[in-house]
Amino acid sequence: MRVLVFGLCVLAAMSAVFGAAGLTRFAARTFRREAIDAPAGRLADLFIFVEPERLLRGSGVAAVGAFAAVFSLAGAPLAALGAAAAVFASPRILQVIWRRRYLRGIGAQLPDAMSMLAGAVRAGSALAQGLDQIAAGIAPPLSHELALVMRRHRVGVPLDEALREMGQRVPLAEVQLLVTAVALALQVGGSLTGTLARLADTLRRKHVIEAKLRALTSQGRLQAIIVTALPIALMFALTALDPQSMQPLFTTAGGWVVLGCIAILETTGWLLIRRIVTIDV
Repeated sequence: MRVLVFGLCVLAAMSAVFGAAGLTRFAARTFRREAIDAPAGRLADLFIFVEPERLLRGSGVAAVGAFAAVFSLAGAPLAALGAAAAVFASPRILQVIWRRRYLRGIGAQLPDAMSMLAGAVRAGSALAQGLDQIAAGIAPPLSHELALVMRRHRVGVPLDEALREMGQRVPLAEVQLLVTAVALALQVGGSLTGTLARLADTLRRKHVIEAKLRALTSQGRLQAIIVTALPIALMFALTALDPQSMQPLFTTAGGWVVLGCIAILETTGWLLIRRIVTIDV
């Protein structure tokens, strides 16, 4: 209640300062930035190009469909609004999932790319030429990043600076090692082939250890999914079997408090289990 009153006071103050028209323009700009431009921009960082307006229309239609489906099945406006909000926010959720997979794919490709680069330099190719060959011969997603690096280099950007930009786009320790090794070789010289070969061998061993850890902690991750999904599935099952008894849970203030406590406990349990089974190497 205090949060609601505080929010209403903030809205009233902003309306008094900026006026109704200014507040509407501010809300529209904020909505477009957070709901349209930001997800589309983050998807473009993954080389997934979607028009912001099309993304908004698709999210809105899907949210309306989710609201209608949940309301027709459960008859609970609050649950229907929650489902619609979750579906409308799905571009951000999908962007987070896709970015995690994108980074994982680049990390898995880097050892082979380093070995290929070391072989190309050892055979007499220049560093830029070796990177160009790898960008043309390796599979995505690493090929996209290396191709962007070479395009930047062709328009006049120094190679070490283009690689540093790649390190900013791809915040992985493996990429930072590659960028540092190439920058040191370009600035002070040294055996780049030996450095790249040792880095590739170290990263392969690291990935083997990470794969073993994922296998050993797979049961914990499955338990997190089951423990989180079971109360939600049970709630929908009971609602379908006996909607009369479950109706107060969605239509009364006490029921909303119970739902809020369930959401907090579910989120806390999920985060705790994920924290336990996540081991950094």
